[in-house]
Amino acid sequence: MDRRKFIKAAGIVGTTLVVREGTGALIKKNMESNKRVVAINGSPNEQGNTAYALSLIGEELKQAGIGFEVVHIGDKRIRGCMACHRCFEEGKCVYLTEQEQVWLDKMKAANAIILASPVYFGGIAGTMKSFLDRIFFSSSEAFRNKIGAAIVSARRSGASVTFASLNQYFTISQMIVPSSVYWNNIHATVKEEIADDKEGVRIMQTLGKNVAALLIPNCYQDNIV
Repeated sequence: MDRRKFIKAAGIVGTTLVVREGTGALIKKNMESNKRVVAINGSPNEQGNTAYALSLIGEELKQAGIGFEVVHIGDKRIRGCMACHRCFEEGKCVYLTEQEQVWLDKMKAANAIILASPVYFGGIAGTMKSFLDRIFFSSSEAFRNKIGAAIVSARRSGASVTFASLNQYFTISQMIVPSSVYWNNIHATVKEEIADDKEGVRIMQTLGKNVAALLIPNCYQDNIV
């Protein structure tokens, strides 16, 4: 296979070299890639702290030429699992609404899935958990070998427990889980404060770089930040 065919097969065209100051330097710019990441935002606030954290990740992915989409489900009415086990027979959750089917299709089509939730009473936001329980129980085989990353926004405590709970959906579905420089948590009471969590910002940016590096190997020269 010649270089042109290899680049096309890898889903990368129009590669240009660039040098960016500091570590975690991006070495390819203006790439067009067929790689796609979908983020599920479980916060009821569409423009809140969780959305801000996702935007930090999205910026890194977009710089690497990777498509990024946020699906906001936190303010929707979503039923929980009824333990009817009909998904064993049908191969999918029989209670999926048309909108939920659209979300599921986006997750199936993506190369990587990011699950983002605020902390509610030390755990995942209820609406999001209802959706994830049904989707991952009935359709987990569709996510095998995809990349899965979780992020959590919190005012104070409960972030680590929520983060671990989100990761359990990935590890039971044979997904690939990238890491960052710390657990993927960011802390603030209101959106105006969230940028002040410098470590949290760095965690999200590094996670974005690491997801990109898994999707497009060597797109970042050195990701130690």
